[in-house]
Amino acid sequence: MINLQTRELVLKWNNEGKTQQQIADLVDCNQSAISRLIVKYNKTGNLKNLPRSGRPTPLTKKNLAQLKAEFRKEALAANKKFCSIEVKQFSQIIEKKVNKKYSARHVERILHKLNFSRITPRSTAPKTESGVFAEQVVSQLIIS
Repeated sequence: MINLQTRELVLKWNNEGKTQQQIADLVDCNQSAISRLIVKYNKTGNLKNLPRSGRPTPLTKKNLAQLKAEFRKEALAANKKFCSIEVKQFSQIIEKKVNKKYSARHVERILHKLNFSRITPRSTAPKTESGVFAEQVVSQLIIS
């Protein structure tokens, strides 16, 4: 992303007649980024990033901080060093908090954003009574 001061320089150099490739070399970015910036300025007359369209998320910074505290409490209740809480359980906590249901993948993204890491250790093969090896895979959530 090109900062505002650099954007102003790009427009200045463009008005002076420098090519987009020369400007890109000076700014150390791709020529296509310079091209998009110039087109954007010609369309809007503004160098600043405008708000994007779309539905705003109900997960504000305040909500995320509260969720992190609840996740941590829930995880510590499960075990001292790690927990084996399923994503569904975290999804239910989020649903109670913001009255919106998220997919399992989105909950994983939220957990990642809150600095929780999902670890799936290698499978183990303990012997069963019949002598056949059974695989076990346990998901763990490490608290940072």
